[in-house]
Amino acid sequence: MKIAHIIPTFNEKDNIGQMIDMIFKIGRKYPNWENIVIVVDDRSPDNTAEIVKKYRKKYKNIHLLLKKKEGLGKALGLGYEYAVKKIKADVVIPNDADFQWDPVDYPRLIGKIREGFDVVVASRHVSGGKAVGWNWFRKLNHDISNSLLAWYVAGVHEVSDHAGNFKAIRVKNVLDKVPLEKMKNAGFSFQLHILYELSKTGARFTEVPVTFKERKLGQSKIGFNRYYIRDIFEYIKSSILIRLDRSQSFFKYAVVGVTGLLIQTAISKLLISLGLIPAISVSIGAEMAILSNFLMNNYWTFSKHVISGIKLFHKFIQFNTASFGAVIIQGLVVFTGTSLFGDEYWFWSMIFAVFILVIPYSYYIYNRFIWKTHIKKAVI
Repeated sequence: MKIAHIIPTFNEKDNIGQMIDMIFKIGRKYPNWENIVIVVDDRSPDNTAEIVKKYRKKYKNIHLLLKKKEGLGKALGLGYEYAVKKIKADVVIPNDADFQWDPVDYPRLIGKIREGFDVVVASRHVSGGKAVGWNWFRKLNHDISNSLLAWYVAGVHEVSDHAGNFKAIRVKNVLDKVPLEKMKNAGFSFQLHILYELSKTGARFTEVPVTFKERKLGQSKIGFNRYYIRDIFEYIKSSILIRLDRSQSFFKYAVVGVTGLLIQTAISKLLISLGLIPAISVSIGAEMAILSNFLMNNYWTFSKHVISGIKLFHKFIQFNTASFGAVIIQGLVVFTGTSLFGDEYWFWSMIFAVFILVIPYSYYIYNRFIWKTHIKKAVI
């Protein structure tokens, strides 16, 4: 397994050597793992890069990327792209150089990847996880970004800790599906944005409890300056854009659903007028609506994951099988409703079934099974 550790740095001369040593020391316990360290340095004036160059003589698997100071997001974006396209890594693990996230925990993250998860987040917010040594400003900053903006505004609920850098990400069919070149985040909003983009690939998420500590060496990068103010506004903007993007997908899904309902109603009414019993008529109408929904969702709602060619036929069989539950639900509800209240109540029984039961059922099926990118569950 090829593991790329991405370490963004700015003035980390006191920490970077120890971090590199620790990563390779831990790695020696796992002979099947090939560890590669990618340091992305913003041309630190304290000569962090010169220390990294010296360590390249000690370890062969160190890569140094130099760039101008633009922010954490730009550094991570460059590191991720390098790990995916140049290193051809199996797993990417970003971390900070300051030991706030303890690299000793990275084998635990890899362990979850081996279990079949695709994104494993080192978390302060699951049972057993915590942050120690924070002052009120640091805690307030985190609560606003992680809870108010990421959870409530953006609606990113795949994990509970959105702001941390330390995580393990499977590359094949997950990170390599993320349009990293289009991610323009300069600052720490990158952490939220990458989680959202990963969620769109259909990745399986989990969290591992860890203890987050205050740095011992070097100076914290958090404080009131022009980069911090820029990053705050960028985080707010990113949270709103994520919410709008998710809302747009649901709006399209709703339009498709209404169209399907109109088709189902027209066909059901026609068949009932020809003498077919309501329960069967509604079930046939539901099947026609399923065909309409499949085509419209494929080419419109989920156009970023459009299915074509022979896979379209295979996927429709899968889609129809998964959606068969919706046909059964409607048939049973309409049968019950007309049995209790009379055949004239077929329409309202169908409406009840569609809006109360079928819509949430179908939306879950579409996202979880149909337009979910196929992820191999085999252990690397």
